[in-house]
Amino acid sequence: MLINKKQLQDALEIVKPGLASKELIEQSTSFAFIKGRVVTYNDEISVSHPVPGLEIEGAIEAENLYKFIKKIKKDEFDLTITGNEVLLTSGRSKAGLILQSEIKLPLQSDLSQKGKWKSLPAKFVDSLNFSMIAFTRGISRGVLICAHVNKEGFVESSDGYRLIHCELGEPMPTETFLIPVSSATEMIRLHPTQIAEGKGWMHFKNEEDTIISCRLFSEDDFPNSKALIAIKGTRLVLPEITSEVLERAMVFSKRDHLLEESVDLTIKDNRLKVESKSDTGWFVEEINFKCQHTLAFSITPYLLANILQQTKECELTEDKIKFQGEDWIYVSRLRNIKK
Repeated sequence: MLINKKQLQDALEIVKPGLASKELIEQSTSFAFIKGRVVTYNDEISVSHPVPGLEIEGAIEAENLYKFIKKIKKDEFDLTITGNEVLLTSGRSKAGLILQSEIKLPLQSDLSQKGKWKSLPAKFVDSLNFSMIAFTRGISRGVLICAHVNKEGFVESSDGYRLIHCELGEPMPTETFLIPVSSATEMIRLHPTQIAEGKGWMHFKNEEDTIISCRLFSEDDFPNSKALIAIKGTRLVLPEITSEVLERAMVFSKRDHLLEESVDLTIKDNRLKVESKSDTGWFVEEINFKCQHTLAFSITPYLLANILQQTKECELTEDKIKFQGEDWIYVSRLRNIKK
């Protein structure tokens, strides 16, 4: 059969995030071809995408298949199945790959239970993406490695020191769930428009009929944030020039040994100091800022840049700082500094 190279290569690229780095589960490093779709599964997520015209049933080790197809120069190539082998032919080039006719991935046991597809709130993808900036990257922090998607219509995440809470403007069409941020990141890249509930899994589908299924976190509940996002404090307006200074600080805000960027802001003695440090340099700049308070906090620079585009106003309590936009709230603990 003649196969369109671009269609197949694009489909394999889409489902690659569902491959495991090591085959701890049989065939988890393989592309599984089932009823006109290619599927991957790694116990945390499973990704499925249609491949028009591809009539294969079985699993093929992913690495060599993907690499060979990527090297094919022609727009089409011939694919033939002979026994337990798939033969790929393009011009004078031929390659044979073992085809495992039996699909051994636990797709039926894990993913077969699925409710009706329902439309996601229009703000879901953008709000979830924004909220996830605050999650923890510690591997032993339990629920704090997750995004909290609440059926009442909000999403949020926290690392124990800061919280981002985003309103969706409408209820979720599912029950409340916790999704690991690593899985949510892959899901967001597909821009899903529909959602369906499973047993221990949540399924998302986009307009291209890509389906990504994400295993949910069920060991604990997300902390109740109502009291935190409702805090009231002293109003503070950061100087207009803060955004300009932040742009300079971002040049030195990334450290190779850290998983995220950070800048430090300190308000003391009527001055606002912005600092950052990388593995190869550092930055500091002070701004005149008439303020009677003394405080310090760290924040992801692109998050602060986004915040400052919407508001330079914040609220200050004894130990927290709060920024609020039209449909989001950011709260962070303050660091203790000597007065």
